[in-house]
Amino acid sequence: MLEPDLVPDGSVDGITASPSAPGVIEPTGEAPQTRRRVQRTINFDRSVLERARAAATYLASYEPQAGVRSLADIVNPAVLAYVTELEELYNAGEPFRPVLRMPSGRPAKR
Repeated sequence: MLEPDLVPDGSVDGITASPSAPGVIEPTGEAPQTRRRVQRTINFDRSVLERARAAATYLASYEPQAGVRSLADIVNPAVLAYVTELEELYNAGEPFRPVLRMPSGRPAKR
């Protein structure tokens, strides 16, 4: 496997890396915000978003026992389940190293 080239500022392909002692896991980027919820912009396939919005609207209005009051009540558990699966498959069931700043846009082609 080829190692990415470091650029002079110490980042790798736009991701800031924090030097640390071997075996010490430190998050990259800036300090996290202290609020429980944060607002982020992400892109969805239109059909997926329309279905999720329709489900959230219907369930919030007509099926309160479903526990879905907003789109976030659908998205958060789905993302958590998938990330947990990825951690199992690719990181021995451990959480991935925290990354506090991700580069925007599409990743560069290799």
